[in-house]
Amino acid sequence: MFGMHMNKRTRTERYPNLKSLKEFYGEHRAKVFLFILFTILSGVTALMSPLVLSRVLIALTGGNYDELVRYAVILFSLVLMIAVLSYTAEYLYARISNSVFLMIRRKAAYRTMSMNLSTVYDKGSGFFLERLNEDSRESSAVSLNIQRTVISILINIGFVSYITVLNVILGIVFAVGLAILMMLEYLRVSRLLENMKRSKRAVEKVKANEIEILKGIKEIKGLNAKDPVIEKHTSVSAQYADVKYKREIYQKKMQNLIDVVKGGIDLSILLLAGLYLLPQGMAELAAVLIIYTYKGDIYGLVAGLARIKDTYVNGELAAKRINDIIRAPKEEVDRFGDMRLTDPVNSIEFRNVSFGYTEDKSVLNGVSFKIDGPGMVGFVGKSGSGKSTIFGLLSGFYARTGGDILLNGNDISSLSEEDVRSNLTMSLQDPYMFNDTVMNNLLLADPDASRDDAVEACRLARIHDEIVAMPFGYETMIGESGATISGGQKQRLEIARVILKDSGVMMFDEATSALDKNNLEMINDLIAELSRTKMILVIAHRLSIMRRCDRVVVLEEGKVVAAAPHDELMETCEYYRELFRKNAGAEQKA
Repeated sequence: MFGMHMNKRTRTERYPNLKSLKEFYGEHRAKVFLFILFTILSGVTALMSPLVLSRVLIALTGGNYDELVRYAVILFSLVLMIAVLSYTAEYLYARISNSVFLMIRRKAAYRTMSMNLSTVYDKGSGFFLERLNEDSRESSAVSLNIQRTVISILINIGFVSYITVLNVILGIVFAVGLAILMMLEYLRVSRLLENMKRSKRAVEKVKANEIEILKGIKEIKGLNAKDPVIEKHTSVSAQYADVKYKREIYQKKMQNLIDVVKGGIDLSILLLAGLYLLPQGMAELAAVLIIYTYKGDIYGLVAGLARIKDTYVNGELAAKRINDIIRAPKEEVDRFGDMRLTDPVNSIEFRNVSFGYTEDKSVLNGVSFKIDGPGMVGFVGKSGSGKSTIFGLLSGFYARTGGDILLNGNDISSLSEEDVRSNLTMSLQDPYMFNDTVMNNLLLADPDASRDDAVEACRLARIHDEIVAMPFGYETMIGESGATISGGQKQRLEIARVILKDSGVMMFDEATSALDKNNLEMINDLIAELSRTKMILVIAHRLSIMRRCDRVVVLEEGKVVAAAPHDELMETCEYYRELFRKNAGAEQKA
């Protein structure tokens, strides 16, 4: 008992990630039981086939044709039974594994969207794509594959036992050959599994590079940079090709060696039977034919034993890579609590907040400010001063490294994600539009909104007329990242989404930088009107809107150097006055 307990514990310790996947099989227990049952029945039925076939051959060689017909009918019935049972088992396998695959992907995708942006950017798109696709697929069927392999091994052990009963000498020949094959299979699988780890890492890099090419295709063309880009792609691809080449060569070498050993076993059977066993009357011809015909099942035993290691180790690798996302360390995930807000957000406060995208470079250094009630607050500073970082921290995209961020007096990390995300919305300078219709892109902000609500939001954002002029109006597909619409149209669609969501705090991060002067003035009027009832935070490429702000927070090198209304800053803050005048001059020239 103690030994069995230790073996079980050792397996669990060696394959902890596989164990963690059991949660996905909970709702499929009945189907898993039926899968095991039909797999066993199929194997047992298949095990009966050589027994019946031996009777057919004996009847044939003995001239007993009545018995030949009877056993031939039985053999055909067994073939039909095997086909039905095997199909049922495979049907259940496909249903269970596909369902588990979808559940793993769903959880991994949801968890990916819960990771902070620092982690997402650091790991790269290839890291996530490979885990969401290949690793999810591989890990979804590990449990079923192990069960099927174990059943197959047990069935094949039964067949080997049957061969030994038919003829002990041939059984010994097989035993020696099997020992050699098992050693070779073990070496093959062990080497391939190590190669698999390197291969997956190489594939991640290739996919990440190809995603960059597709997303940056406009820049590549515009800069005439095809040559350096293809050089990088070739270098990354060459690394993967090298790993793939070594794996394939080793696989072919080992497979050829295994085939030679199998050929030696086959030849030994024929020579031993033809030169010794049959002439000496120590074996019947029917028995020799049965053994030779079904020797593949014995080889299947060896392959099955190798697959146990293959399935466990490869499955553990895939499960671990999935858990890199599903069970990511807390420092890689958005920080939220479970506290709920009782009132809409009417107070935002930064207390000595610090943050850096990397450990050696700080972006914010002790930033403090407080915003109360509805109104419009602007944020001004040179590029890199920390304006967008403040919006990112408020949106929960990143985790601060020091200080406190408070909403209604509550630490933002203690509040539920739902409360933070529903109360604060950010409009980005370069918003992402999904490869879908205009309407579906709008409804991302509020899936329950009516069509009339979405249209009204677009009217307010001064984009409705241009949408109606599109080939299919609001049902027009706009391509990946809004490839078929202009930058100004994307920005106004993003503003329409923010309006449709209708949160109490709206943050506009250079959300009008691509607009022409006419649309800019109308959007600025809209933002000013919204500030009567909402908290509006603005970062603007054109600083003229700062005149309409109730207060302007001025940042320099990650620190707040002033905070006051525009007119007061023009009198008291030389840094702000210089920024504003330079910007005003640039606007006039434009």
